[in-house]
Amino acid sequence: MSKKPNLSAVKTAVHKEKFKHGSLAVVFTVVFIAVIIVINVLVSALTTRFPSMNFDLTKEGLNTLSDEATDVAKEIVNETTIYIIGSEDAIRGDEVYSNYSLKYSQVANLADRLHELNDKIKVEYIDPDMNPQFISDYAGDSLTTGKVMVKTDKRHKTLAVTDLFSIQQDSSTGQYNYYSKVDGALANALYLVNLDTVPVVAFATGHSEAITTSTSTSFTGLLNDNNFEVKEFNMLTDEIPEDASIVVLGMPTTDYTSDELSKLEAYLGDEKMASSRTLYVMTAPNAGWSSMPNLSSFLAEWGMEPQSQEVLESNTNNTLYNMPYAIFANVTDSVLSKTYDNVVKVQAAPVKRLFTANNDISTYSVIETSDTAYLSNDEKVLETPETDTYTILAFAQRYMDNQGKICANVVVDGCAADFYDGSSLLGNSTFGNKDVTLDLIKNLTGTTDTRVGLTVNQTQTNTMDINASSAVTWSIGMMLFTIVVPVAVLVIGLVIFLRRRHL
Repeated sequence: MSKKPNLSAVKTAVHKEKFKHGSLAVVFTVVFIAVIIVINVLVSALTTRFPSMNFDLTKEGLNTLSDEATDVAKEIVNETTIYIIGSEDAIRGDEVYSNYSLKYSQVANLADRLHELNDKIKVEYIDPDMNPQFISDYAGDSLTTGKVMVKTDKRHKTLAVTDLFSIQQDSSTGQYNYYSKVDGALANALYLVNLDTVPVVAFATGHSEAITTSTSTSFTGLLNDNNFEVKEFNMLTDEIPEDASIVVLGMPTTDYTSDELSKLEAYLGDEKMASSRTLYVMTAPNAGWSSMPNLSSFLAEWGMEPQSQEVLESNTNNTLYNMPYAIFANVTDSVLSKTYDNVVKVQAAPVKRLFTANNDISTYSVIETSDTAYLSNDEKVLETPETDTYTILAFAQRYMDNQGKICANVVVDGCAADFYDGSSLLGNSTFGNKDVTLDLIKNLTGTTDTRVGLTVNQTQTNTMDINASSAVTWSIGMMLFTIVVPVAVLVIGLVIFLRRRHL
């Protein structure tokens, strides 16, 4: 015969203080752990949907969009896709170009924030190994891991890693510094692919030009960064591109034929042009204009004559590092109204203005020397040379409509050295050359009142307060909140439970 349970004893045990407190501790611990897990799940979901909830732990705010990029993103009205080439895990884990110490996850982080601002902007990852068809569809863009392609139905733009990041060596210390251009590069690409029309700068070839798209990547890079499309054509065999806003003659060394000059005349004289057009001629000392009478005569009709001498400076206060051929030049207010500091012209040739006005053509001096400059010659320069003010960049203009909004322009720039890849003047923010060049190009294309592009600024990335990659910081966060904290709470709960059992 079985023994009946002693219900009175069970009831007494349940109501003991030890059992009551111990049970509450266990319940509290379980509930707290459950709450922590739920919070982690919710936070993970929210940060995936709203990337701006992720804290930017970098000193320079590398994972935060600039105000300009934010404005661009909000204005996008067309379906736009940012294709990031590579495995998403590798991109977010900073595995791409890790041997160059680049924080490539910034591309993914900023792309996420652009998508968050505007659902017209989509982000997709294209793994070349998993989607070779996509890569072959854009064979001309040579899409490899690390590149980014931004695309609309109008056009697409591909960004190489050098468009997104740069590595520079400090000449004094030898240390390598790493810079990010991701914010401006992505914003510019978004803006470019959504434009109805894009200003085109076309480089003419066929006359052994010293300045071409391949020898002037600093200049063409500046144009691309500011949403100008760069083309190249052969003046001898091709027609001038119909959409060219500017045609560049990058220091030709052989003369033009009458047929080629007719092309230039037709290009500049088209009375049905919808916007201003410009012929931009680059030259330098000893450029050989005496052997180019046809092109020289053409420029003379526009009131300008390139000279063969070099402009030197007698006042060392007006030179860079006391070098007489590196001159601090002045930007007049005849065309550009802003003030520019530290505009340096190296190995420049003067441009003679043959008239200030002739019929419907007017000429202007845009960049000139101080009045202490002088010209070199084959003979030994005297101790007291004859000084004067010389024009380095001259500008001729003819109005093509009654409102003065559409113009035919000819520019003769005596400092071709600005545009060589070996020159650092266009890429160094210490000098005003970049701003002057860009503002002049915008003025010539009539885009001064609209945003042609954002200025792509560099932000140094190897001065971060937190040097862990995004993958590492994410792992630490996951370990802290999903393992360390719950385990700590469990241990504390057990300790309290065991201590109270012995009360």
